[in-house]
Amino acid sequence: MDLSLFQRLTASELDQYLSEIDLALEYHNRWLAAVNRALVCRETDDIKHFNQDLLHHCYFGRWYASVDEPDLIREPAYQTIGDVHGQLHQQVRLLVTKVEQGQALSIADYDRFTSINKVFRQAVGDLKGTIKHDLRLIATLMGKIFENAEEGVIITDKTARILNVNPAFCKVTGYTRAEVLGQNPRLLHSGRQDKAFYEVLWDELQERNRWEGEIWNRRKDGKIYPEWLSISAVMDDAGEVTHYVAIFSDITSQKDSEERLYYLAHYDNLSKLPNRLAFHDRLRQAISRAKRNQNQVAVMFLDLDGFKQVNDTLGHNAGDEVIREVALRLGAAMRETDTIARFGGDEFTILLAEIGAHEGVEIAAQKIIEAVAEPIKIENSQARVTTSIGISLYPQDGEDIDTLIRQADMAMYAAKESGKNKFLFYDKKKS
Repeated sequence: MDLSLFQRLTASELDQYLSEIDLALEYHNRWLAAVNRALVCRETDDIKHFNQDLLHHCYFGRWYASVDEPDLIREPAYQTIGDVHGQLHQQVRLLVTKVEQGQALSIADYDRFTSINKVFRQAVGDLKGTIKHDLRLIATLMGKIFENAEEGVIITDKTARILNVNPAFCKVTGYTRAEVLGQNPRLLHSGRQDKAFYEVLWDELQERNRWEGEIWNRRKDGKIYPEWLSISAVMDDAGEVTHYVAIFSDITSQKDSEERLYYLAHYDNLSKLPNRLAFHDRLRQAISRAKRNQNQVAVMFLDLDGFKQVNDTLGHNAGDEVIREVALRLGAAMRETDTIARFGGDEFTILLAEIGAHEGVEIAAQKIIEAVAEPIKIENSQARVTTSIGISLYPQDGEDIDTLIRQADMAMYAAKESGKNKFLFYDKKKS
């Protein structure tokens, strides 16, 4: 495989090695400055400090000893650094010993010290150059990144034929490496995205040499899962595409968390019905459609009659059970296209989209009244509640969300005042 591919994919790993060397070299320079100060100033404490443990006080030496990358250790430049670094320490120890014994330091002593340090710095520069340009080392590092990456990786040729996948790919998809080599990544397609989706993806990849986004794929066992996918084109020196690299991560848990947060924000936990926020959103959409299609929309506002008495006599747990049962009965009485929501307490709202004559709304309201009025069994007791319903219509009673809900609420209070357990349409003349 073209090793330029590895150069692209190991950039961050190589940069890390280079950064570590630069940091070690910076501390090495500080160490040299401290050595010079000790030799020139001949302070007893400094001399003693260096004579005790030169390696311990040399940051570069500690970094060098900690390298555990076998291929890096085998590099000639790395071996040279170790040899010259050892010579440097020997020369420093020689100089320190002379100072301790009160001997004068000759120019030759300093020249050797300087000469060794010059060779040392050259060796460090050679190692940095090796890391940047040695394709064999780059390939080795890339192999380790490729094998150990938590993200799934697919490498294809320019015709999208799979050349390699990493262990994370096999873990996520359930396919073995042998099963996918030579295949096209379309074997993972779930069917959730249509042909037009992939045409847009491919066009963007050809235009920008990169595509990134959310996609649904299928595992070997048939289960569909969401993933965040990044595809990059790898170019040769002539600017021609040689490979494609796709890196993906399974975002099932993230999607589950998003869906859970969405549910908590848009649904009532007790009744499992949409809440006020969700109802507003659906009513807004219904009004927009009705405006385009010249249809009507009905908004019902419901309040339970006798609910406070249930709470007072049977307790709040019984009250919660009444809310849950009423929610189920409303769902059974209405069409699947209708939206039933709980606003809080014992208040419910219902959206009937794209209605025709008033008769249909009246029939629905009467079905609700009859369903709610049936006794509700709670352990060894029975609870009885009824409902008063107010109804407003779009566009007759209002053309925005707040107005329609407010008018339906006013009609509901009118129904309560006129005897409860009934429904009334909003009457502008009585408001």
